[in-house]
Amino acid sequence: MKLKPTQIYLTEAEHAALQRAADQADSSMTAIVRELVERHLMADENPPTDLTDLIGAIRTPKPTDVATDRDRLLYEDLLADVHGHERPLRVAEQ
Repeated sequence: MKLKPTQIYLTEAEHAALQRAADQADSSMTAIVRELVERHLMADENPPTDLTDLIGAIRTPKPTDVATDRDRLLYEDLLADVHGHERPLRVAEQ
């Protein structure tokens, strides 16, 4: 992706809000501006066709139940389909 240098002028309040957003996201102000442009101005132009934008959306210290028990969960769903009922509801371990 080729980047085009751009200069913008912000009020003190706008600059402070942008700086706070960058600090909270542990990111740069430039990255925040790019993200806002993509999310709010380009969203309708390029609708997502896959789920790659969800990568990293949830950060957990260890794999989730689905990640560690994928095969077991899929097998339970398969058995539920064969037997004509839903698999038992499970509460996520904490």
